[in-house]
Amino acid sequence: MAFEPKIIERGDVLLAQEDEVDSAYYEKSRDSFLVFCRGLVIDSQFGAQVLETCIAKFQRDTLNDLSPSLHALRDGTMPPCRRFWIERTKKASKDADLAMIVIWLAAFATRPFYGEVGAADREQAGIVKDRVSNLLHLNPWLNEYIKLVNNEIRSTATKADGKPMATFNILAADTTGSHGSTPDLLIVNELSHITKWEFVQNLMDNADGVAQGMIILATNAGFKNTPAWQWRLNAIREKSWSVHVLDRPAPWHSRETINEAKQRNAKGRYLRLWRGIWVSGKGDAIEEDLLDACFSLLGPTDTAERGFQYLCGLDVGISQDHCGVVVLGVSVEDQIVQTAWHQRFIPPEGGKVNLMAVENALLALHQRFLFRCMFYDPHQAELMAQRLNRRFLTHPIPFTGKNLNAMASAFLQLLNSQQLKAYDDEEGSLRRDFGRFNLVEKSYGYRLEATKGIDVTGEEGHADVGTALVIALPGAIELLDGSMDWFPKEGEDIVGFGVQLSEEELEETPSELKELIDMEKDIGHETAGGGFYNDW
Repeated sequence: MAFEPKIIERGDVLLAQEDEVDSAYYEKSRDSFLVFCRGLVIDSQFGAQVLETCIAKFQRDTLNDLSPSLHALRDGTMPPCRRFWIERTKKASKDADLAMIVIWLAAFATRPFYGEVGAADREQAGIVKDRVSNLLHLNPWLNEYIKLVNNEIRSTATKADGKPMATFNILAADTTGSHGSTPDLLIVNELSHITKWEFVQNLMDNADGVAQGMIILATNAGFKNTPAWQWRLNAIREKSWSVHVLDRPAPWHSRETINEAKQRNAKGRYLRLWRGIWVSGKGDAIEEDLLDACFSLLGPTDTAERGFQYLCGLDVGISQDHCGVVVLGVSVEDQIVQTAWHQRFIPPEGGKVNLMAVENALLALHQRFLFRCMFYDPHQAELMAQRLNRRFLTHPIPFTGKNLNAMASAFLQLLNSQQLKAYDDEEGSLRRDFGRFNLVEKSYGYRLEATKGIDVTGEEGHADVGTALVIALPGAIELLDGSMDWFPKEGEDIVGFGVQLSEEELEETPSELKELIDMEKDIGHETAGGGFYNDW
């Protein structure tokens, strides 16, 4: 038993040394963001661990890059970089790393400091708050410096008026925003999930008003041609932004985990969340490289082009809730089909689409392009088609198994052969429609189904313009190969030449089409339409 006092003595020494190490770490953390992060106990994939023992290279690179700017921000001097884009795959510690930033700035503020963390909704906003709470639990010493009060993270240090020296406010897009605030640091988390874009624009405008402030935009990969996608392109292009992108699974995920995620998720979702690939929509009918090749046109066609014949597709939604119109130009010589015009009609809140406006838009478009035929789903548009048939040829495409298979086949055939060329609007709505399509196998073959629900732009998954285009594609295929069963036989009348709109029809025509009709009047309609079917 003579050796017991020595063991106790040795244990006391080790405990004392451990206390000294902890005290040194706490003291160093005040003045070094990197020391603070490296010594934190985190909730890793394998349980509680000190970050330094399990940190990944992509994390270290990001934190090293952020550190000088965070120090300058805390001390009230100009940060060397004021704009950061952090994009990671699923479960790659994005939220926990943001929580470390928030805690360090709040706990060790050297001046009055205000920060904001914006998110898509209350659930998303709660994620960062939960990560802060977890870190406080695993590192109890931090509770001496900060506290969580509702949706605020506050420093325990106070100003002369007794208010916290530093405060971070956690804001959600589905709650009342903070208009007119001036945050020293703005963090927008899960940017790709935000549908109320005015919310994040207000936050950014407020942050822009702080000359020495910082902005961090953090997100998973989202959907192409959304506002988040455009901001991403801007961040990559501008030298004022520091961009950190992880486009592969974090190294702590096993191969089994990744394979299970691949089997469990739709292809587009898996590519976004686990491979960091921005996709066109929630559907899985089309590969992204095919869509990239398809959307090569710069804009709509102002007038009928020589060498092209024109078809129209019309999709009137159930209960007249949405409507899509597409005009396709078909060149037999070049064997291509291209979008000449497309338009989406969205009803006012609580109302329905003005179908007379749709009908007159179709008449105005025919005046420009002289459709060989308009294809439509008779379930909702039969009456309109009967009236329009007095001006030009219309052909019903009921959504039977045979026709649905023909539409899906034509769509995939033209995309795979890169014979379909399209333009898109500023919102990327047609590409988003294509991205909603799932290819579903049925007893009669295949059909394209649009994913349901609200997408990341806040719009429902109607895919009305995309559906209008697909409705017309079997006709385009027949025009390309010369088998036009829907076209009048020799000797039958072809209606619609030289159609002119009445004053009443012009009144209901969309403004952008009115301008083009006026232009055509100045040029002379004979030039645009004369001899169309014979000479063009």
